[in-house]
Amino acid sequence: MLFPLIFSLVGLLLFILIGYNIIQQYKQKIEAEKRISIAKQRAVIVEVDELLLNATRMPFSKSLLLILQNRIRNALKIMTSISPATPAIKEHLSNTDAQIQQIQNHYTPPDESVFRAPESDKEALALLQVTKKIRAVLRSEHAKGKINTEVFVAEDHRLEIMQLKINLENSMKRVAEAKMNEQWGSANQMINKLLKVLSSITDKDGYLERKQQQLKEYKAEIKTHLVKTNDAELQAMKEKEEEKKHDLDELFADKKKW
Repeated sequence: MLFPLIFSLVGLLLFILIGYNIIQQYKQKIEAEKRISIAKQRAVIVEVDELLLNATRMPFSKSLLLILQNRIRNALKIMTSISPATPAIKEHLSNTDAQIQQIQNHYTPPDESVFRAPESDKEALALLQVTKKIRAVLRSEHAKGKINTEVFVAEDHRLEIMQLKINLENSMKRVAEAKMNEQWGSANQMINKLLKVLSSITDKDGYLERKQQQLKEYKAEIKTHLVKTNDAELQAMKEKEEEKKHDLDELFADKKKW
């Protein structure tokens, strides 16, 4: 009678232990998923914060700033739902709401026709990477339905023009170097490519209009040098032919004497 009771108690204890382990494993799984989710949202916030640091280096529209700030806000709301008792998250959310309100009511977008050219190839590359990352964020937010198609198209086009301006500045530096080295043919080829790109843009701002005019002036200047170079080459060829003719005349003149 005693043994069945002992076996029953042991079985019950094992059942409780197994159940307890299952519950603990489930809790650990839930906590791990929460940590992963919070880490993912923190990564989103860090990425957007890094992009926002470039607002002083390149013009950000009001719409773009709101899109980026709302991306932070959405990440914080997800974190709050996962960990509602964390004061730091609540404070960050409150500060973000205040920043969004400030942008909506008081932000004045910069004049996009005034573009500060990158001072080095390194800075230009960094700005290109920033614009690519922002365009990726826009695509992500549009795919989630956070921004409408009209806003997405307008902002993506703005960033595309920004990339063009950065590449244009770098290309014009190479044109200037080619001119300095009197590589007129190479400079002319680069100018023709740049003018072709600019002529395809129908909504050029003041900056692009000025660059297009500058390239046309470069082209006229280089054309003069190319004409001079061709004339000099033709003259050199003519002189060479005259020299050959003179040598032949002298040769046959000697033969006549024989």
